Amino acid sequence: MYLRDHVVILRSDPFREHDRRIVMFGESHGLLEAVARGVDRKESKQAGHLLPMMEAEVMIAKGAAFDKLAVARATRSYRTLRTRLGSLAIAGSFLDLFERLQRPGIVDAGSYALLTDLLDIADRLPEEPSIERAKLLFATAAMKLLDRTGFAPQLTRCGLCYDGFREEDVRQLPQDGTIVHEDCYRSVRTAQPNAMLIPHTVRTVARFLRDESLEKALLITGTSQSFAAVSSMVYRFIRQTPLTHEPHGMSTIAVMLG
Repeated sequence: MYLRDHVVILRSDPFREHDRRIVMFGESHGLLEAVARGVDRKESKQAGHLLPMMEAEVMIAKGAAFDKLAVARATRSYRTLRTRLGSLAIAGSFLDLFERLQRPGIVDAGSYALLTDLLDIADRLPEEPSIERAKLLFATAAMKLLDRTGFAPQLTRCGLCYDGFREEDVRQLPQDGTIVHEDCYRSVRTAQPNAMLIPHTVRTVARFLRDESLEKALLITGTSQSFAAVSSMVYRFIRQTPLTHEPHGMSTIAVMLG
């Protein structure tokens, strides 16, 4: 039995001699994993078609022990992305988070579109972004991914009283990332001290970026402090997802661009 799909290569790991295990996300089949036999040999014709951050047409043969990648043909390589540190930092961090929030058998064309949109934007960056701008783009993509994967944060209503927010500063609880009214926070302050203050303007920017196209994260104007506040808020949202280890996107971007 064979399956065909248009995929984005998420990861490529060594698997036995000359073989590699390829992790992909398909437009029609979601998260996929298959072994590419002999791809590390010098004479392999498929090696250049199976690099992470590439789009490819693949045909996968279903196997008893593991699936095998029978055919792979790159359809877009995002070459410019690979020459810029900022683009690599953003795309690499997002692909890692993207894979870890997916589950086999879950098909979502919207997630696939978000993934290719992020790669396209990273490939077309006119210049190296600042650290805070790069974090903001990652944070915006992450918010949209949380929406697609069922971990959407609530930005318009209090997580304690459930009343809607007005034009007011709010608090983000440290234990679960919930956004609450300042007045409601007083009732849990002892159990959850050091809640992060979220100014109204920061929440407004986050809501705008969540609803608009991903590219708006590169066009919106603001201070580096406001961008950092949005990124910090989103980081706390990401930490509440069932990840097996600490999310590192923000820190990776800071290290690579610092």
